[in-house]
Amino acid sequence: MPKGSKSIYADEYPFLLELLVETRKKAGLTQVQLAAAAGISQSYVSAVERGVLRQDMLQLRTWLHACGTNLGRFGRELERRLERFPP
Repeated sequence: MPKGSKSIYADEYPFLLELLVETRKKAGLTQVQLAAAAGISQSYVSAVERGVLRQDMLQLRTWLHACGTNLGRFGRELERRLERFPP
């Protein structure tokens, strides 16, 4: 990713989005249920999962806790997936 580029344009970004959706679905949550559990709107959940909006670390933490997981587990899985991505 070129210096100064937004991460949403990185080739790796779809891996993050895919993992977010998988995490929610693995928790057995719809977008509406996740939104209610995390105190956010369903439209926000949709926008994040489509890559329209980005989350900061605290927002991601809230999202993950609503899904019954945490930043550590999510980060390790994302790293595992990205390690297979060519540099």
